[in-house]
Amino acid sequence: MAKTILLVDDEPAILRALQRTLQRAGYRVLLAESGAVALNQLAAEPVALVLSDFRMPGMNGAELLQQVKQQYPSTIGLVLSAYAERDALLACLNSGAAWRFLEKPWDDGQLLKEIAAAISERDRRQAEQQRTNLLLSSHEALLELSASGQVLRFNSAACQVLGLQPSELRGQVLSALFTDINPIELASFLHKKDHDIQLHGVHGDYFSFSHRISDLQHYLLKIMPVQRISDQVFTAVSALLTAADIRSQIEDLLSSDQREFAVVTLLLPDFALYNASLSQAQLDELLEKTGQVLRGQLPAKALLGYVAADKFVLVLPGLVQESQLLVSIEQVLRPFRQQLVLSFNRVQLVFCVGYALSPADGATAALLLQHADVACRQNLVNPAGFFLRYDAGMVEQKRQHFELSNSLYDALESQEFSLSFQPKIRLSDGCCDSAEALIRWHHPKYGQVSPAVFIPIAEQDGQIQAIGDWVLQQALRHFQQWQRQGHSLSHLAINLSGRQLTDPQLSGRIAAYLEHFGLAPACLELEVTETFLMADIDASSRLLGHLHGLGCLLAMDDFGTGYSSLAYLAKLPVNKLKLDRSLLLDLEHSPQCASMIRHMIRMAHELGMQVVAEGIESIGQVLLLRDMQCDYIQGYVFSKPLNSQEFVSFLACQPIRQQWEELLHV
Repeated sequence: MAKTILLVDDEPAILRALQRTLQRAGYRVLLAESGAVALNQLAAEPVALVLSDFRMPGMNGAELLQQVKQQYPSTIGLVLSAYAERDALLACLNSGAAWRFLEKPWDDGQLLKEIAAAISERDRRQAEQQRTNLLLSSHEALLELSASGQVLRFNSAACQVLGLQPSELRGQVLSALFTDINPIELASFLHKKDHDIQLHGVHGDYFSFSHRISDLQHYLLKIMPVQRISDQVFTAVSALLTAADIRSQIEDLLSSDQREFAVVTLLLPDFALYNASLSQAQLDELLEKTGQVLRGQLPAKALLGYVAADKFVLVLPGLVQESQLLVSIEQVLRPFRQQLVLSFNRVQLVFCVGYALSPADGATAALLLQHADVACRQNLVNPAGFFLRYDAGMVEQKRQHFELSNSLYDALESQEFSLSFQPKIRLSDGCCDSAEALIRWHHPKYGQVSPAVFIPIAEQDGQIQAIGDWVLQQALRHFQQWQRQGHSLSHLAINLSGRQLTDPQLSGRIAAYLEHFGLAPACLELEVTETFLMADIDASSRLLGHLHGLGCLLAMDDFGTGYSSLAYLAKLPVNKLKLDRSLLLDLEHSPQCASMIRHMIRMAHELGMQVVAEGIESIGQVLLLRDMQCDYIQGYVFSKPLNSQEFVSFLACQPIRQQWEELLHV
């Protein structure tokens, strides 16, 4: 979608003329006849550029753009004026509040060129700020490269991982830091931002690089060490094939008539722990014994290689069925169900397993090995003992993750987000007096993207702060509008992510938003997940204390998915408990489930909390929860999430309240 430009001028005719020019060029245009109106517009939605007259009553252009710079640093400012005080204009330009000064009367073509250049500058600044924020705040090792491969910036974690002093890293080119760089492979990595690459350091170590935020001029890369390992360790498992041997043997199989075989990656997820806690001799013994046990379980004609500090590779030829392969892998790993007995201790080894099948999953040794690795890394999130086959969708999922992450930076300004509102029904009378605001993202390429997909990406990659602020402001704006229209609504609930809650400025921003919209704090209910709160009960108590001090309502979301301990709740200033839908699935069919829910509701009431049951889908559940004196329900049984207009109609008509007795006697 088009970039949004805010035009500020006290002459309506000039505003209209500028509006026509910019709209024809494809920009989205907002209008303001004064600085005060402009600031209200900026509070309402993100804007890429403010084009302001200089001489205006009340607040001149310099004063306006100074406030814009302070409050909305990602928005760029231009002055368009026939008159300006020289000193004031220079001060405005020198402070960075205005990027350039344009004169009236303007030439349309030149004006559009200047605006395009200003927006490009704004995008450059925004991208640089995003990279800066990550370099300052991330615990990951990050390195920023120019398009020519020169190191521009880095954080202290990068120095530690690479084992270099800042003076040894600053301004260097990659070829001075890493050996045997393949220019074609490196260019492909920089171009295909969903790929990883491994580079060989000058001191002998290997490092894996992946993209965090990249554009055509700058690459912010994440660095991970490929676990360092001594020659002695490789000597200790010298009976096994090396990485080069394995690759050569796979190529031989591919060129023979035995093209149906499996390549299996066996990864030790806990290797970093062993590497840090064991002596070199103990680590050697652990790996030597592991290799011996694996080799002793090999089927006929199978190959076993030790290719990296934490990784073995198994090649199983002659397999006809995939079920046979799974049995073979299970047999190889069966001894590790018991602890590995070493001279210094007993160790319970756990392997993560991924595999690829030839020829379906790769036509070369490099591809089969890479795809088995991809499946193995993807399998790290699954329970131990689960063997995962490579699927092309894994690479597509990673590519899509990267594309969605980059799209999130522009989604706010492009107005791709919206809010839906799911009514909460009061069980005493069927009345809707509140709702949960839920974010929705309509991606121009992928359509509707689930919050379950993009929220974790935004938390990981740093966009969640801006998205969370947008949700807060939009929810309060809607509430203000409905309040002015006379609709009866006690509060709106929004979700706060764990990343938002670690921001020390959060409570201050919430207070500022409430003041801006002229709303009482009690109109806002903040939902925080149980898992986050229980991770550090003392820190959570302090954090919620600050939010509670504002006067906002607090709810514990997804209760029952984590610790499920009501005893902890007494330590937290929580007003409401939200029972997760997973707790309620068997409510109608399990007396044990019903007894547990009844107990939770009673205990919550004794602690002075209200209870909301979410994900309710049947009248039977409604009847049971009403008998248990649950306070509110939320779910598709009465309403899906609604857009703003639909929710206003729902509020006005109160369809559930009108049918309440009839519904409950079905």
